Amino acid sequence: MLTKALLVGLILGLCKMEYFLGYCMICRPIVISTLTGLVLGDPVQGVILGSVLELMFIGSFPIGAAVSPDYGSAGAICTAFAIITTGGKAVATTLAVPIALLGGFIFIGCKLMNAAFGQMMMRKIEKDNTKAAGGIYLFGAFFTSFIVYFLYGFLSIYAGSTAVQAAVNAIPKVVINGLASAANLLPAIGFALLLKMIISKKMAPYFFVGFMLAAYLNLPTIAVTLFAVMLVLIILSNQKQTPETVEAYGGDENEF
Repeated sequence: MLTKALLVGLILGLCKMEYFLGYCMICRPIVISTLTGLVLGDPVQGVILGSVLELMFIGSFPIGAAVSPDYGSAGAICTAFAIITTGGKAVATTLAVPIALLGGFIFIGCKLMNAAFGQMMMRKIEKDNTKAAGGIYLFGAFFTSFIVYFLYGFLSIYAGSTAVQAAVNAIPKVVINGLASAANLLPAIGFALLLKMIISKKMAPYFFVGFMLAAYLNLPTIAVTLFAVMLVLIILSNQKQTPETVEAYGGDENEF
């Protein structure tokens, strides 16, 4: 268990350093869950759980001062718990929200620590000690990005796996089945949150076209996606041809 806890903590800590790489989205559940499943020896389950959790948090993004639930921590820790306890997506989705909310509080704490490190940097800069200011920046960023989240992932798995395993074993089978059924509905909530932000009168017809293709023609997701790609290419092609057509045929004729 110690090795698994170390691996999960390492994955979470490294992924939380994504801001050093220009916010490359490696903390999204679909990525971090896959990596967690890979180091725990079950990459297929990691991809499956990552897809489920990604759909739950698909509309969750930190915008401005608003702090969203920490989907990265939820992806790593919930996937690890689900694989270790063999509880599947029922365990992952049950633990996702509390772990993500706790991760959000940790994120706020890290930002407060960053403010303290920033004040220390300013004092060094005022004294023209740029070398010390750079050292404070690197240490502060590394501490709040890697060390804090490494400890969060490590302690969650090492100290909590036994309790989670006991709790899962104590849950009746009918409750587990109910949670699994509820997990199948959670992606719809994620899509609803995303649509709430992006839906408009102009985009609504495309949404309903995709829905009808999947619901009434029973087309698979890949077929609907390819249809959408072709539709986008047709629309872009028409938009490029329209100015040329207007220029060729829309000129005024002066007969006098």
